[in-house]
Parts: sequence; structure tokens; C-alpha cells
Amino acid sequence: MAVVGAGFGGLAAAHALSLSGLRFRIFEKAASIGGTWRDNRYPGVACDVPAHLYSLSHAPNPHWSRLFASGGEILAHMRNDAERFSDRIAFGHRLVSAVWRRQCWQLTFDNGAQIEARHVIAAMGGLHVPNWPALPGLDAFAGPAFHSARWPADFRAHGLRIGVIGTGASAIQFVPELAKAAAELHVFQRTPPWVIPRPDFGFSNGLQRAFAAVPTLQLALRGATFLTLELLGSGLRYPRLAFWARALGRSALRSVVDPDKRAQLTPDYPIGCKRVLISSDYYPALNRPNVHLHTAPVRAVTAGGIELDARVIALDALVFGTGFKPMDVLSEVDIVGPHGRLAEHWGERPGAYFGVSVPGFPNWHFLLGPNSALGHNSVLTIIEAQVAHALRLIEHAGGGSIEVKADALQAFLSENDAPLAASAWSGCQSWYLDERGRNIALWTSSVSRFRRRLRRVGASGYCIRWGHH
Repeated sequence: MAVVGAGFGGLAAAHALSLSGLRFRIFEKAASIGGTWRDNRYPGVACDVPAHLYSLSHAPNPHWSRLFASGGEILAHMRNDAERFSDRIAFGHRLVSAVWRRQCWQLTFDNGAQIEARHVIAAMGGLHVPNWPALPGLDAFAGPAFHSARWPADFRAHGLRIGVIGTGASAIQFVPELAKAAAELHVFQRTPPWVIPRPDFGFSNGLQRAFAAVPTLQLALRGATFLTLELLGSGLRYPRLAFWARALGRSALRSVVDPDKRAQLTPDYPIGCKRVLISSDYYPALNRPNVHLHTAPVRAVTAGGIELDARVIALDALVFGTGFKPMDVLSEVDIVGPHGRLAEHWGERPGAYFGVSVPGFPNWHFLLGPNSALGHNSVLTIIEAQVAHALRLIEHAGGGSIEVKADALQAFLSENDAPLAASAWSGCQSWYLDERGRNIALWTSSVSRFRRRLRRVGASGYCIRWGHH
């Protein structure tokens, strides 16, 4: 059994596989665990899901310091959880190809290692391939230029003129931090995000001790957070119910002092169509006299800055908060099933049954595959449901192979597509949708429904085979 990736998905799989008694090994491309939380180390990095829910159910942590944990605190928690699996993790193993032969996956890694695995749990995540904008002259810039997920450990912002391209979930966290140190901070915005306040607060030592002494208190907080987010998520499926979020966003905008800047920051699309961002310090940072907002299109990057329509903004450093390419996670991995390559199979539309199984690729189990990301709740709840499903499939397969039927996948896609037209997600272009407007990323219903549906899925939607094929 091979698990590819040692982020949250890999840790969830490792825990479940340990309980099942199945032999497994985890292959991680980097030198340490952590996935997204290892790669994203920019100033201000934090989670926008409350910490007691954004943690795996097998590893409750009574000592979260805040409601919304920092990236460093999350990574430390993950490393603590991974210690019991340390002898089963092979670091420095980047998967480059997987070929189905003789009822097994033949895995080849960039260091030349090759192994055979009857089943593969692909826990490679979806938010770690940086999305670089196609800007003319980008290579000509003379100063440091980097993506937020590749933040240099030795970068110092003090006294610099810094340009920020992008205003997504990462940028609204690092912009306030850069604004404190930079001589000038220039934020280049293409589309204004919806931003609502972050209701953050610290947990006292006494409360942390209470969580540790009475685990049901922590469980109750986790459950209450889950149910609250499920309820709030209904505003994405039925936009009229999102009046409260629109009111919060508009109220937050009133904190922007300059009326022209406030108008530039006002979204013209339904809230939830793009990812809703949570911050209480982004708008105040934009009020600072050293912070400048630009909405004119970027014409080109020059050696000394950014060229807009009528002028050049002189810069010493350039930071990209332009997000990720979730479907490019497999761009560096050649997956070849018995009937062809996954890249070709997904050429028309990426699809996986409940984000896990793909027709024609037996014994391959994705975590957070297409159409299992969320716009409102903790994706770790999805991961745990998918891990449990993958283990049931492995049990059903026995010594053979199991793959989902094409009509089962099509039924799933139809079910998931049905609510899209009436939802907030159909009101603009986002990374949730492909160029034809088809949802390739999100599960469009509640997490509760996803988990119920996945628990009811047995082997009837799958083909089980023995022998070579």
C-alpha cells in the first residue's frame, strides 16, 4: 500500500491504515511533512477555518492558542501527529510516474527509486502548484520576485518598495504584515474580493486546560463550529440567504477612508462566487499612507517595476499572491492506467467519483480529487470521509482490483452539477470553474450530505476484477 504525500491527507490515511492493520508506506516529495502548511510560510499565514474543526478527528488538540490558528501552529501540530508514523515515511521521493502492470501500480520517483503497490492513496493535495500570471517582461525584473508559497526565508521587507500582484486569500494575510515594514506597498488588484471580518480571539491557559481535562468540551466546540459553517454555507447554494454576509462585507468596506479606494474595493459579483475572504486587518492596512491600490491593468513588468497604462511604478521587490493551479497537481506525474493516460482521460473534463475514483484507473484512490473541495467548511472532514471510503474499496477488492463504473461517475457529476446554476458560484469566473463554466473543483452541497452519500456507496458502483488486465 502506497500513500503519496505527507500533508493532512497522508496523515489521515496513515492513521486509518494503521488501525486496519494493512501494511503501508508514505512517500513524500519534500524533506519534511506538512504539505500546504510547510510550503506556505509567508508573514501572517493562518487558517480561515476555526482550529478545533481544522484538525483531524483522531488528533484533537486542546492547546490551540487562538480560534484561527497560525500556519506555524498548525504545522507544529501536524508534526507532532506524524511522529508515530516516522518510520513509515520516505522523504525525498517525488512521484514522477505510475503505471498499472500485473495488477499493481509500478511507481517511479525522481530519485530513481521504484516500488510496486497494489493500491495507491494519492494524497498530493491541490493547492501547491503556484499560478504565475502571464505578464510580459516578468523575467526582466531585477529585484527579488517570488510567489507567496515560495517565500524566501531571508526576505526582509523593511524600507523596500514592494509590489503585490493578486488580492486572494494569501495576499490579504501578508499585505497587512508587509504594510508595517515597507517604505511603499503597491497592491495591484484585478478583481476585488469579498472580505468579511475575522472573529478571532485567543484561548486562555485556563480554557486550554479545561479542554484537556474535559475532552467533550472540545468535541462540543468542534461540533458547534461544523454545524454553524454548514448553516452559513447554505448562502452559497441559495444566494438570497447570504444577506448577512453581504451586510458584513459592506460594513467592513466602510472602514476604508478614501471613497475612491472604497469604490475600487467593492465587488460587483455575488458573494461566494469567488472564495470569501476573512480578515479584520486588510482594509485597515489599505488605509495606511504608504499603501497604494492600483486597479489599472498591468501592461508589463520592467527591470525596475510595473508598467501601467500611463506610468511605471518603481519597485524593489515583487510578490505574487496569485493562488494555485489545482488541476496542475498531476502535471509532473504521468499516471498510466490499463487503457491510457489520466491526463488524456481528463482532457475533456477532470472527474472523480466523490473526488476519489476514476474509471479506468483501478486501485487508485484520490483524496480531494475533482469536485470534493469546499467553499464553506473544513476540507479535513471531506478527507476523512474519503479515506474511510478508500479503505472500504480496498476491503471489497480483496486480492483483485476495483474501479468505479463510468455511469456511476456520470451520475455523481450530474448530481453535483444540478445546484450550480442557481448558486452563487455561477455568477463569475473563478478557479472553481473551467473555461467553459463547468464546476471542476467544488462539492456543491453540504458536508453532511457528502458524508452520508459516501457512507451509502458500496461496491455496486464499482467493477471488481481478478487476474491480469
